Amino acid sequence: MKNIQKKVVIFAAGTGGHIYPGLSIANYLISKDISVLWIGTKKGMEKKIIEDTNIPIEYVDFSGIRGKGLLIYLKLPYMLLKSIFQAIKIIKNFQPNAVLSMGGYISFPCAVAAYVLRKKIIVHEQNIIFGMTNNLIRFFSNLVILGFPMNINNKKYKFLGNPSRYENSILEKKNNKKEFNILVIGGSLGAKIFNEVIPQSIYKLINTTNLKVNVIHQTGKTYKVAEIQYRNININIDLREYIEDMEEVYNWCDVIVCRGGAITITEIMNLGIPAIIIPYPYSVDDHQMKNCEYLQNNNAAIVINQENLTQDYLASIFLSLIKNSNITKELKKNVLKLNMKDSTKNICDEIINNMRNN
Repeated sequence: MKNIQKKVVIFAAGTGGHIYPGLSIANYLISKDISVLWIGTKKGMEKKIIEDTNIPIEYVDFSGIRGKGLLIYLKLPYMLLKSIFQAIKIIKNFQPNAVLSMGGYISFPCAVAAYVLRKKIIVHEQNIIFGMTNNLIRFFSNLVILGFPMNINNKKYKFLGNPSRYENSILEKKNNKKEFNILVIGGSLGAKIFNEVIPQSIYKLINTTNLKVNVIHQTGKTYKVAEIQYRNININIDLREYIEDMEEVYNWCDVIVCRGGAITITEIMNLGIPAIIIPYPYSVDDHQMKNCEYLQNNNAAIVINQENLTQDYLASIFLSLIKNSNITKELKKNVLKLNMKDSTKNICDEIINNMRNN
């Protein structure tokens, strides 16, 4: 008897934090001969990302509602009903064995549609606290996969980590005790305050150490601001609006200064990179700070509230890392203890096992 191919629908939209982990899962499932369909929106970044792959994508008309004023709430019932019916049509035509919510606003109408059609619903939450959409969906889902450990005593919740391109990688770092390499990452769009404060902290640093300091700084779209700030600092500086080869710069750096998004933190844990993390203070439900507290509580990163980020304070932290190499060694050791290997495989195995139990 011929085996019928299993099918999964993945819904993720809006930000790379939802899309890229979903893409890792999709590619692994496809490698196991499972058919995957993506549901997204035409206005989100998923349109270009998924259309550049061989994964088929369908679209529903829905958008986020936070911070968009009262009018959007008046339109919400119509928007929600329209998107649910669109998703019902798509899911009914594809006939998946399960659907996977990666979070983001698109996931709610799609999950409701799957529930109406009595499809198995699986949630993957990347952050240490649930986003608004996944926090609703989890109550009528069959399985909830956690990117970070949460204190939930329920067998349908499983901590398997976040999919990552580096989850089984090892850094090939060459230690140079005469140089100190700083990598600055403000997320894919950069961080304006990083471009303003960090150059001045490095200027203060080079006046207090004989060590050669090198910087690679991803500036995002505020490249000109950072360029002006670094102009009078006589060190080796490599400014980039966007970094294509992250593995190269991860191998190069002695410390990374970054935000607290789930994917960045996951990659730090994968590779054991000593990190100074400055959580974005306006992230939804302050989830970046909550992510960072997990590392901080395990002595696995240095965490600074943005309101405390000053040139002098950051320069003093850099100097302490240079003077005492045991700090970076301890950070590396502790953050590697938090690494979850084979997350993508383990997540996909759980999805496949869940489908077998139809």
